[in-house]
Amino acid sequence: MFKEIYVKNFILIDELHLDFHDGFSVFTVETGAGKSLLIDAISLLCGERANAGFVTHDKDYALIEGVFCVSDQHPILTMCNELDIEIDDELIVTRKITADGKSSVKINGRSVSLSILKNMMQQLIDIHSQHDTQYLLNSRYHLSLLDEYLHENELQAACKQKYEVYDTIKKELDDCLNHEYNDLDLDFLKYQVNEIEKAHLSQEQFDTYQKELKQINNFEKLNDRLNRSYECICGSQKTLENLYEAIHLLNDLQEFEWVDKLNEKLNNCYFEIEEAASLINNQLDHLEFDENHLNEINEYLYVVANLKRKYGNSISAILEKKEEFQERINKIENRQEVIDQLTSKMNQAYDDFKKTAVQLSLLRKKKAKELEKEIIQECKDLYLEKTCFEVRFDETSPSSKGIDKVEFYISMNPGEPLKPLSSVASGGELSRVMLGLKTVFSDLTSIETLIFDEIDTGVSGKVALAIGKKMSQISKRHQLFAITHLASVAACAKAHFIVEKTQNVSTTNTIIRQLQHQEIISELAMMSSNSLSQTALSAAEELYEIAQNQG
Repeated sequence: MFKEIYVKNFILIDELHLDFHDGFSVFTVETGAGKSLLIDAISLLCGERANAGFVTHDKDYALIEGVFCVSDQHPILTMCNELDIEIDDELIVTRKITADGKSSVKINGRSVSLSILKNMMQQLIDIHSQHDTQYLLNSRYHLSLLDEYLHENELQAACKQKYEVYDTIKKELDDCLNHEYNDLDLDFLKYQVNEIEKAHLSQEQFDTYQKELKQINNFEKLNDRLNRSYECICGSQKTLENLYEAIHLLNDLQEFEWVDKLNEKLNNCYFEIEEAASLINNQLDHLEFDENHLNEINEYLYVVANLKRKYGNSISAILEKKEEFQERINKIENRQEVIDQLTSKMNQAYDDFKKTAVQLSLLRKKKAKELEKEIIQECKDLYLEKTCFEVRFDETSPSSKGIDKVEFYISMNPGEPLKPLSSVASGGELSRVMLGLKTVFSDLTSIETLIFDEIDTGVSGKVALAIGKKMSQISKRHQLFAITHLASVAACAKAHFIVEKTQNVSTTNTIIRQLQHQEIISELAMMSSNSLSQTALSAAEELYEIAQNQG
């Protein structure tokens, strides 16, 4: 949920702090106050590009900060974890724009790029305006929208996995068919395989030789330190002898209880030191400098380093490269047999994929009928009673999403042929259709805040009230903001904000504030009839009560 916003030095806004509510909030705008300022500020929080024009004249910078409450299961938490952004239950997004047009972004105090901000905020806020040609209108996204409506993740994942198997084999077969090899290619591949095999590569041997080389290179240091350590314990300094003598002296004081405990500790020390001395002596016995073995190690490691430079940066990568060369040799020497095998595997993989893709397609077509009925009902609620909506299918080239191409078609009037959704021209009708679609599809995403910027343009009367009612219904499941010029829509909101302009001789400033009940009635009266007469106020009060009490 969008909890609060702070704006400073932003175009005509000197300083602004707003606390937002869940449910439906509406914003109405005084003429000339700059209705788009709030949308522009929120758009910048969502990752839109900034420029110096956003900074108030004669100010050094503009600042916009938004606070969002994030639920425990929201996918944005995963994104924050991947970016090492600490988050409890609040996300604080800060956007600063300097007077020279430079912009910086911070999320919970950590600097991030604009692209990261945009990707994250797409999970939180969806801004929709009347002329917005976003994903609902774009046929490229219609299949994805239908798949979200399916709630069949396992079947979709199986289709994707089987397609990837088929596609991998197909690419391998295409490579085999289209690549012509000659004898020189074969000879060089065999040389490469032989070069790797001659090295007798082993990760275990490589690790062992590296450890031994380190020890040999430090032979003098090891020998000196070990001998001196052993001398301290068992040599002229007589550490063990002196410790033994101390124990012997204390044995004559057995009548004291505390001596027993002290003697026990000294005995433990004696045996521990004796064992350590034995280990040091054992290391000295095995410590030797073998020049031939050193040459053997250096030669092996040199060969490995040379192979790494040619074939990969690890033993496993070199061995994988050898397997790749051997496969290519096999394809050359047994070309037709390999082609036949790959063709058979590809056909089997395609049949397996096609079976799942057809199953997914049948399910899509079944659910599409349910979607059509649901969207038609939404349109009827918005007084688009004659609307026909259809999900059309065409079979397309295989892909990870199956074999379906999907596009939404619509007809607004009787006798009018169904056309692609994107071709609906009427502003008022399009707004209502989009609102109906939003009602259906908004619950399928993680987006918690929806913003509608005057999508009620071109409607009035009962249609406007129906739009307000529909927004109120959506706001039971999502936080919803709407900028409107219609009293019937504004009356349905639970919170009402007004955007006002103040002026003096030298400055113009925009302020946004929340209205109280009587102010709401006055604003509705002005929106409806441009009057504050008792008749207008009574009508506004009645409208407000009707709108607030509707289902």
